[in-house]
Amino acid sequence: MAQQLSTTTEQQIWHLCQRLEFFANHQPLALQKLAASSTNDNYYVHTHRGHYLLRHYASFVEGVCRQQELRCQHAAAAIAVAPAPLCLNNHQRMLVSEFLTHSRHFDWQLHHGELWQLISQLVSLHRLKVQTPVLDAVPYLEQLKSGSKDWLLTEPETEDWQRLLAAAKTFMALPQDIVLCHMDLHSGNMLLQQQKLWLIDFEYCQLADSSFDLAALSINLGMSRSEESKMLLYYLEHREQAADALLEKLNLAKQIYSGFCWLWYRNLPNNEAKAQRARDKLRQLWLPQCDY
Repeated sequence: MAQQLSTTTEQQIWHLCQRLEFFANHQPLALQKLAASSTNDNYYVHTHRGHYLLRHYASFVEGVCRQQELRCQHAAAAIAVAPAPLCLNNHQRMLVSEFLTHSRHFDWQLHHGELWQLISQLVSLHRLKVQTPVLDAVPYLEQLKSGSKDWLLTEPETEDWQRLLAAAKTFMALPQDIVLCHMDLHSGNMLLQQQKLWLIDFEYCQLADSSFDLAALSINLGMSRSEESKMLLYYLEHREQAADALLEKLNLAKQIYSGFCWLWYRNLPNNEAKAQRARDKLRQLWLPQCDY
């Protein structure tokens, strides 16, 4: 080892790295814990061979195919939409990717001018041909609902669930524009590095209607009606074939996406507050003349 690590945290991170053969013969120079998500911990690892992002997945997460995640990220990296994945170890629940040095998270309030680039990168992702499962919103919602056997719906929750399920059925009956969707687009999964925008975290990437990614951007970036209209205009300039029933699908996709978040967070430990916020967003979308 090149140097004595100075803190207990650094020692713990390097001990984690040493579970992977990928880091054999690497000499650690700098190790740092980054912001964690609900389902994984993230670490910056700098060795004499390069800069890396190490993701360590929580043991309680089920139903995610890491090979699918790796395949989608590889495809996105090949067209410079995502940093390259370098090593996946399912047994250790770890993924190593290139680390984007001197990057910062996308901030809608600061980076409005990057909307065109954001949509261009999204379109590039949507044009990729990757063999993955196709999302059917109805069974996926039912799967999420049944994921927590101890969760008994209250009467208001039951009403919300039934309305959400009806929206999903209506959505799936509309013409579908099936593309490779990221399915988790928010500011934490978009990075700017020297004015170039990158997408990260392909954990839930799969084939789905393009409106789901557009819905996620609209909701998670807090777009106004006019901002959302500009987003759609940019998107359709690249992909005219997505225009069929797009406005109707987008309205329903925002409801379904919020429902996904509500039920998904409801199944995770210690995420009741996030689940409630997602449900509040869902109910807000049902208000008349909602500006979301």
